[in-house]
Order: sequence, then C-alpha cells, then structure tokens
Amino acid sequence: MKRTSIVFLITFLFLIIMSACQENTYMDWKLLNDKWYSIHKSDSGFVTTSSGLCYKKIHQGYQRFPNTNSVVIVNYKGTLIDGSIFDSTATGTNASLYLSEAIKGWQEGLQKMQNGGDYIFYIPYKLGYDVDASNTKVPPYSLLRFDVHLIDSYN
Repeated sequence: MKRTSIVFLITFLFLIIMSACQENTYMDWKLLNDKWYSIHKSDSGFVTTSSGLCYKKIHQGYQRFPNTNSVVIVNYKGTLIDGSIFDSTATGTNASLYLSEAIKGWQEGLQKMQNGGDYIFYIPYKLGYDVDASNTKVPPYSLLRFDVHLIDSYN
C-alpha cells in the first residue's frame, strides 16, 4: 500500500512539473506574440479595432458585405508570426463556411469586406484559438496572420 502511494505521489509530482514546463514554453511564445503584435499593429495601412483585430484593405471588392449569418466562399492563407503556414486553401480551390462558425477574428474581419475583396488580418489569440492546445499546428497564445480573398457571400 505504501509503495503504491509513493508511486502515485511521484507520478503526480512528475505531471505537475511537466505541465509547468509546458506552460513556461507557452508563456515564452505568448511574450513573443505580444511583442510582435505591439510592433506590427501600427504597420502602414493597418487599422486596429477596439477588439484588437488589425486589418489592412488590399482591395475593397464590390457589392454586399457578409454578416454573421452568411455563408462565405474564400481563399486564404494562415501563418504564425514565424512565417509557418498552419492552414490554407489549396491552389485552385475555395473554402465555403458559415461565418458564425469561424473564429471571432474572422467573424469581425470578414464583415468589413465586400465580395471580391482582399485583406490582411492580424488576429490576436483572444480572437483566434486563444489558449487551446488541441490544435497541434497552432500553439496557445498565437497571433494569427491571414491573407484572405472573399470570393462571395450569401445568406
């Protein structure tokens, strides 16, 4: 019985130490992302909203703006601050999605676009994947950069 308790205690302490190390890794990443954001949120042509979303209009587009109830058809590339691509549409393909099911940064940013528009978004982690560690391509606290082309939207 004593031996089982000791093994349990050692295992428990090991897990706590490992999770603390993991958290420190994420804290370093958070600091890098926060620093990158503070430097780049005022890049030429970018507008920062009250929520923290930064966007730059490359091409306005035409006709209607999507709303949260819209289905949007887009081409996009998502990168982290180190330039690594974590998601994108394949060349020659489009993605179709309900805007209401997208991350908050997309919900806010795409509503500023018109069909045919091209924008760049800097999405702080609170408007992206936050501190969720389940996405192996996007660490917690990641600022997301998206190059988005809104092809069409409809309700």
